[in-house]
Amino acid sequence: MTETSFSRRSFLTGAAALGSLAAVGAMAGCSPKAPADSAGTADDALASTSGKPAWLADAPAVSDADCVETIDTDVLVIGAGTAGYFAACAAAENGAKTLLIEKSGNGNSVRSSALGAVNSRLQQAEGEKAAIDPMEIVNDMDRYANGQVSVGLLKKWAFNSGEAIDWYTDLLTKNGMEVQLEWNMPEGTFYKDFPTGHGTNGEYPSREGDVAAIMDAYIASFDGCEVRFNTPMVDLIAEDGRVVGAYAEGPDGMIRVNAAKGVVVATGGYAFNQEMFADRHATRYACNGTMDAFPSCTGDGILALLRQGAYMDENPSSVSFNRCLLTADQEVGTPYEIGGEEYGYHFYASQPFLRVDAHGRRFHNESAPYDFVQSAISRKPAGERFWHQVWDGNWKNDVPRFHTVGCSTIYQQPEGGSDHDSFPGQLDEWIEPEMEQFVADGRIVKADTLDALADALGFTGDDKATFLETCERQNENFDNQIDPDFGKEPFRLSELRTPPFYASVKSCGFTLCTTDGVVVTDDLQPLREDGTVIEGVYAVGNDGGCFYNGTYPNLAAGLNAGKCVTFGRMVGKMLAEK
Repeated sequence: MTETSFSRRSFLTGAAALGSLAAVGAMAGCSPKAPADSAGTADDALASTSGKPAWLADAPAVSDADCVETIDTDVLVIGAGTAGYFAACAAAENGAKTLLIEKSGNGNSVRSSALGAVNSRLQQAEGEKAAIDPMEIVNDMDRYANGQVSVGLLKKWAFNSGEAIDWYTDLLTKNGMEVQLEWNMPEGTFYKDFPTGHGTNGEYPSREGDVAAIMDAYIASFDGCEVRFNTPMVDLIAEDGRVVGAYAEGPDGMIRVNAAKGVVVATGGYAFNQEMFADRHATRYACNGTMDAFPSCTGDGILALLRQGAYMDENPSSVSFNRCLLTADQEVGTPYEIGGEEYGYHFYASQPFLRVDAHGRRFHNESAPYDFVQSAISRKPAGERFWHQVWDGNWKNDVPRFHTVGCSTIYQQPEGGSDHDSFPGQLDEWIEPEMEQFVADGRIVKADTLDALADALGFTGDDKATFLETCERQNENFDNQIDPDFGKEPFRLSELRTPPFYASVKSCGFTLCTTDGVVVTDDLQPLREDGTVIEGVYAVGNDGGCFYNGTYPNLAAGLNAGKCVTFGRMVGKMLAEK
């Protein structure tokens, strides 16, 4: 395995990098994305007088007469993200004339930080320490979803993801890049971690643009296959109840694309459709400090499918992280108003240090999956849906012992198999300077005593007393190596005795992507509410549903991107073989 470049070393804060990241346009699921204007407000998301939600607009008025070009192809893929790229590559290499269209100026690429898979060659090479029982992880995911998902889809991911990652590994190897497996998992965790994460090496953020270029060239290497950017889909075209193509707005005007074998919808979900997100994710909206999604993900594919008679998952779900830092005067619950340099992107926040609410009380097990803290804080009154994370000067010894994995990895474990984004010296070279910068920016407070820390956080009276009692309880639990309050693992307990002491001013979450989509069959075909299939079209990536319910089981690192990889490749191959 080659030496991994340190990737994030030049990335001291999310805010500082947003401009360059937006220019690249190919950002990872673990990394900040530039905010963008989004039509409407939360108040506009109410149902219209017609009985349908305001965000579900009527079909645009477009016809063949508006078109300057008609294209005949076998497979049309809409959206150059992870799922779309894998679908287009699979269709093209299996002999189908393929067109991939993307609304942005370049592809959103393939997530570099982790692609979740089971039984890849890289896992097999590591033997027992990287082995995963497919049915164990399927049942774990089903448990997270309260059984309200398609086990058939979960199994298709678990039993086909290894082949998809092997194909990707071979393609990148031929082009001078490498896929690396994070197999070193912590032991003794209540919330089990699985060694699923396959990361792409290289310098961040350029590595994702590099992968997009490889995919673009690969698709174009097959006769009759091409990628068109700056070409947003306008609407799907259906004849006799079957989707046969789509209208799209190209640089020179409207085009009609006829897809003889099928259309693949992979537009990335709807996290930047403010009306739609506020309506379907009201609780998450109220607990978010910002949005970290691709600005191009405005629900185009889902909306087009709904107009064809599809319907959505009953319960919303998303990939949401606990890493947004706000200042004291910024409000949680206005996620589309805070972006760029207005917030702090804090990878460190996913470490399981003590978290307390606005009154100084501990309120959940900090070792839980990323979005559990938002779910717990959502029960607080409006204005109190944030938390303070608290740690002391011994944190550089705590972090290695915590042994978090996946996107929260900020320490390279001595034994191999660490996350490919970690690097030796990371705590000194990146995390500590970033921490001090957040102190200077007013997003973290720092004090020589816990009493002074409480004052810096604005605690007074009973709240201050409660906070200091909570800190003392933290020390008691550490000494006893047991957490009778929330059951956190002993090796993830920490003490508060070594100055200086730190606390976040306002910690909250952000959403990377929505993961509820249209209800699909186990072959990824959208369904109408009467149970009939909408023929000629497939929904993959964050446009397809039935895979999650309410939460994202992030302890299978790269699960969502891995689902996009696997289902994109499966559908592309299936359509080519028609």
